[in-house]
Amino acid sequence: MGLEAVFRSMPLSKLWFDKATIYGVQEVTDEDGFTDTQDVVVVADEPCKVVLKGLKASEQSFFGTDNYDAKLLIRVGINIPAGAKITIRDANGRTTQYKRASKGYSGYLSHQEVAMVRDEKAKEIVK
Repeated sequence: MGLEAVFRSMPLSKLWFDKATIYGVQEVTDEDGFTDTQDVVVVADEPCKVVLKGLKASEQSFFGTDNYDAKLLIRVGINIPAGAKITIRDANGRTTQYKRASKGYSGYLSHQEVAMVRDEKAKEIVK
């Protein structure tokens, strides 16, 4: 068994309890000949892991936003376009939206990495 086969058979993804749905865009032409874009699902409910980078309240630009950088670990073989919108459902059932994603870096045998940014206004009701 070659080295690549050994890495591919490693159970790294068995530790991934999050699920990703990734959206790209495609051009569509309507009946009048106008071209527009629409969201298309690249992959749905794909096992993954989100790693947070630099989550510091002191670096927030203003209060009321939830803005941080994160990294997505996901299997190789998925063509993730730059600018993709990514929805993550974590192991506890919470859903988080990410945008401004990078193109997937698939230089590893076991997974690829995607840099992404969460940049939303706070939506939770504080009691």
